[in-house]
Amino acid sequence: MFALVRTWAGWANLALWNPTQILLNPVNDLRIGKLTKKDAGGVKYEFIALEDGTSSTEVKTAVKLSVSLTARYQDLRVAVVMLSLVILPAIAVAGRSACSPLVAYAALNATLNELLLHMFEPAPIDVELTNILGNKPWMEKFIDTSEEYERFGDDTMFRRTTGFNGELAFNVSIDDDNPPNVLLIGVESFRYRDSRYLVGEEDPSNLFKGTNLTITPNFDRWAKRGVAMRNIWSSYPTSRSLESVLFAQVPYHSNTQTGITGGSEQIKLSGLPQLFSAKGYETYFTTGSSLDFDAWDIFLPSHGYDYVWDSEAMAIMAEESLNISPEDWLGDEARGFGWGVHDDLSFQLLGDFLLKKRSEKIEKTAQGETKKPMFITHYTISSHAPFGSFPRWYDEAEKPDFSAMYQGEMYADRIARYLQVRYFTDTELGKFMDRMEKEGILNDTIVVIFGDHGQAPEIVNLNLHEESVTRVPAAIIAEGRLGDAVGLVINDVAEQYDLLNTLADITGLPNGGFQQNGVGRSLKRKATDKRVVFSNDPLRKMAIVRGQQRLRYDEVTESMMLHDTELDFHMTTDLLPFLTPEERAEWEALREDGRSITAYYKKRWDENCLLAVQCNT
Repeated sequence: MFALVRTWAGWANLALWNPTQILLNPVNDLRIGKLTKKDAGGVKYEFIALEDGTSSTEVKTAVKLSVSLTARYQDLRVAVVMLSLVILPAIAVAGRSACSPLVAYAALNATLNELLLHMFEPAPIDVELTNILGNKPWMEKFIDTSEEYERFGDDTMFRRTTGFNGELAFNVSIDDDNPPNVLLIGVESFRYRDSRYLVGEEDPSNLFKGTNLTITPNFDRWAKRGVAMRNIWSSYPTSRSLESVLFAQVPYHSNTQTGITGGSEQIKLSGLPQLFSAKGYETYFTTGSSLDFDAWDIFLPSHGYDYVWDSEAMAIMAEESLNISPEDWLGDEARGFGWGVHDDLSFQLLGDFLLKKRSEKIEKTAQGETKKPMFITHYTISSHAPFGSFPRWYDEAEKPDFSAMYQGEMYADRIARYLQVRYFTDTELGKFMDRMEKEGILNDTIVVIFGDHGQAPEIVNLNLHEESVTRVPAAIIAEGRLGDAVGLVINDVAEQYDLLNTLADITGLPNGGFQQNGVGRSLKRKATDKRVVFSNDPLRKMAIVRGQQRLRYDEVTESMMLHDTELDFHMTTDLLPFLTPEERAEWEALREDGRSITAYYKKRWDENCLLAVQCNT
């Protein structure tokens, strides 16, 4: 009975239930984290003063800016936790035990087609990768031909990258004697469909509903001054996309945890922080968000970042240098919210820091010291769901009329809130970039802007709108360094895991090359038409994108569907029935590649052998 209900009613899909949606927006629980500095002795807590002449002081106690919750709200949270973590799982397990594998699978995670087409639940995929390229090792299938490397073994992605070759898609001028800073800006819940510049005026899927609107005029304006990527994909959620951004991996595949969960202090990794450390850069991670979620506060300083700022550090600096009072965080001014410090303040403080560091470096250079550039990763937070908090000044400010984008929609109020907060973060991004241009910071800084993942406020269970959630915008801004490439829009398929090789190709490799185990390619080089990327959501589907076609499939079943990402954004027409047997077989082979490389990385995370030729087991 449960299986039949599941196949006819989407609300019965337990894999997509989220009982916490009944909770109030946690605006009264502002958790302010900490700034950390990593040294040879481990991780310690230290405040970096922004004001000249102010010495660093050790932060011995966490700043707790919170308002007591009512007893009723506490009881509600306890009830929700019990419901979601104990009662519902117990019911599901009991139902699963009483049913055949086919019935249970259909009830919990299958479509009607799968229920009718499959007599038995398939066995899990084989994680062993074999020599699928004839006499060549399997790993060469997943490493782009533009990368020059030394293999450490025939059964591992672990290798030493020694260079890059191939026809250029664009070039960035770099002076090896004066290396630029590199700034990555990860924008929370930033989806491709919000950028009119990337969607294009034709808008073939009518994402802007016949209007001439853009939700992100400042991103669009700066993307036009750089090199934009309009066909780049992510994984979901943020912790999984971070694995791709920093370490060029197909992220850990699980619907209960990520590779980062718990901090993963013992896991050996090599990615962007290690690359730039080897090149003599100082490495920073900055955000207005609390970082205790998924133990980022442990993971980041343990895996290559010399300095980590979170919401606590931002709050301390804002109070000391921007005249923000403790009452402003959760009071009428709303300078903070449940996730941390709003983006206007975090961008202001990041800009102040860049200016201060430049002044220090000018003084040190005058004294004969060698310039030490910075690699900074900055993540925004204000546009995190449920999109219910803005600073008071922005709430009262005049804003564009986006009503045409949500009128008549079932969840019009939530869409409206999303568009407002998306425009807010875009406004602050524009202010930051304009200020950095005016101050000359962009003359010696390469900036990469990207969405950490997408969003789908149009529905309750966002995972159902797969392209909205996993297709993101991106742009590389390198003022005075791009030559004729200014304004280039790259349509080649890409993934966040391409950033490692792209930045290594742009800025150069350290002496002796760079050890890594990534699956990305350099976007600085032209791609082939056959290139594919892997973009997975464990709570929904796995996916492969080639060109403008996207194959969605399951981890174990034969079910798969093919859609056109440009003409059919909402996935209404399955293209598989129109393929020849040979074309279908090609996609089926790619599906097996996707399963295999995903399983490879999960196994390597589980056994802590990402940077090893062989695992112990």
